[in-house]
Amino acid sequence: MTDQVVVTGASGWVGGHVCRVLHRLGWDVVGVSRTPDRARAAHPSWRWIGVGDELESAVTEAGRVINLAGRNVFEQPWTPEFVAAMRASRVGTTARVVDALGRTRVANPVLVSASGFLVCGDGGEAPLDDDRPASRELVLGDVYTDWEATARAAEGPARVAILRLGVVLGPDHGAFPQLRAPFDAGQGVVLGSGWQWVPWVHLVDAVGLLVEALTDPRYRGVVNAVAPQPARHDDVARALGEALGVPWQSWVPDDQVVASLGGAAELLVHSHRLVPRRALEIGFEFAHPDIAGAVKDLVAAAPPHTEEKSWTD
Repeated sequence: MTDQVVVTGASGWVGGHVCRVLHRLGWDVVGVSRTPDRARAAHPSWRWIGVGDELESAVTEAGRVINLAGRNVFEQPWTPEFVAAMRASRVGTTARVVDALGRTRVANPVLVSASGFLVCGDGGEAPLDDDRPASRELVLGDVYTDWEATARAAEGPARVAILRLGVVLGPDHGAFPQLRAPFDAGQGVVLGSGWQWVPWVHLVDAVGLLVEALTDPRYRGVVNAVAPQPARHDDVARALGEALGVPWQSWVPDDQVVASLGGAAELLVHSHRLVPRRALEIGFEFAHPDIAGAVKDLVAAAPPHTEEKSWTD
């Protein structure tokens, strides 16, 4: 019998890529979406369910979950109402998943649950490995602290791996098109001081870690899902400039980044020098370990995105 896995957030960008890989590996994937009809129209050959009562029954039946549920942090300004919605979509959904896993009769149940690097707080220059305690210092750090604690409630009956995802860089979604836009317009920029550490990870490696965490029992507890060679924002700008043949000697002050992105500026103006110690100890092989090589790959994979938001708007 084919192994079954439930993927929450399956209609999202990272979730969709995870589902594609799992399908290729022969898993029976049940995708969960807030808009299952729209998701079904986009991928009619996939199995889709909504976030109603069917979620619990699907989780109990499968006994294995990759939990990526959560409103997109770039979806809209971080009003108090939207922060509450981001919390509910993560913490609330995870609580339901954990409760359903507690009723499964599947042997060796597994929960791979996403988290984010903002749970580490602003680390300055210090390397932050997988043992870094959760911090409520930042807005989403507060949300992610509760998200991780909720997922940990499944430990014991289930193996739980919590992947603290870095800034996932893909060619056509997420932060990369926005970082690339000013370079495509002919003048690259460095955000903030440029000295802050960016805990980045290529989309291919983020998906690979999520899938491997599902199948490899050595993945337990917190795992930093970031590239093994940290980069400062200046390094990211340099890599973009060199890949596109564009100068990058223009700086955008922190307050201007905040004015452009609002609360989501937390993702870029603070310093987070995460290192993937646990993944490296397990032996995960990163396809894109350094920022220069990763950016070259991403630039080659997608056309310019000049329509994206400018940091200087």
